[in-house]
Amino acid sequence: VHGALGPACWLWDYLRRTGMGGYFLPLSGGADSSATAAIVSCMCKLVVQTCNKNGVAYLNVLNDVRTIVKAPQPENAPKVVECVDDSGECCFVSDGYIPKDSRELASRIFFTCYMGTVNSSAETRDRAATLAKEIGASHSSVIIDPIITALETFFFTVTGKQPKFQSAGGSPQEDLALQNIQARTRMVVSYFLAQLQLWANGRPGNLLVLGSANVDEALRGYLTKYDCSSADINPIGGISKMDLKRFLLWGSKKLELPSLETVCHATPTAELRPLEGSAVAQTDEADMGMSYEELRDFGRLRKIERCGPVSMFQKLTSLWSDRALSPTAIAEKVKRFFRFYSIHRHKLTVLTPSYHA
Repeated sequence: VHGALGPACWLWDYLRRTGMGGYFLPLSGGADSSATAAIVSCMCKLVVQTCNKNGVAYLNVLNDVRTIVKAPQPENAPKVVECVDDSGECCFVSDGYIPKDSRELASRIFFTCYMGTVNSSAETRDRAATLAKEIGASHSSVIIDPIITALETFFFTVTGKQPKFQSAGGSPQEDLALQNIQARTRMVVSYFLAQLQLWANGRPGNLLVLGSANVDEALRGYLTKYDCSSADINPIGGISKMDLKRFLLWGSKKLELPSLETVCHATPTAELRPLEGSAVAQTDEADMGMSYEELRDFGRLRKIERCGPVSMFQKLTSLWSDRALSPTAIAEKVKRFFRFYSIHRHKLTVLTPSYHA
């Protein structure tokens, strides 16, 4: 529950202080962006609950809601008025906009977009659309292949070379560049839509872009610099992947978002390499060379217990004693983690501001 309420309150406080018109989230249908969307849903539920109570909190939050959504007031409608009810308790009465349903509020302040490519699967697209519908978000699904093709054409014009994926005979260098240009295109498109989405809907203002990179992948460096991990704020930047999965299962019941359970059990994939038929040919754990469970342990030992390679190895030989791993195998895993941890430190210098508790 703390994985929802804390970040949800943080998001609302940040939104009201900036005076922006809401949040924009690139929703991929994966665990990270779905968890971020669920936290926004929790935020909307808390706001609606508060707006339908009496007291000072009601007055403050309701005024913030009206400022953010810029809801039109009835002509000559009175402002919020303080009074005393029959029990002598302080209450407030208003004729203006009062959100009664979290989905209706989400439709005004939460915008999501699935940015698919030829490498995206129907499963992730459908999961994104289903979750957005359950939340009430204003959702769109677009294809960004024309933008990527234009960039590839530009590169050919400049160099006379046409990069290929490894599956098509290209080198690892070409393959990685073609993956990264997809990820970075999503960041550019996100900010473009965030600046103009309200204008397109006939409303003034801009949207804040939400990031959805978890703490494990940040420590490992498993993210593209200036992709969708680059945003205005990130509510899950201090949460591990394994904790996010537990949050998804909790949210599927407590937040009444049943599609989160399907998201939780789906295999994590970036979907940046060509599909094999209609099946995903890429998984996060295979790309990283380690499981998310292992990455969680590496992260806790490095970040919380401040272990170096030797002390981490010593602790893991005890922690992983129930696994069929030799000391040599554990040592290789530790060396692999620290290798990537070291060479990707530059990525942490541009990480999006995140919630930590």
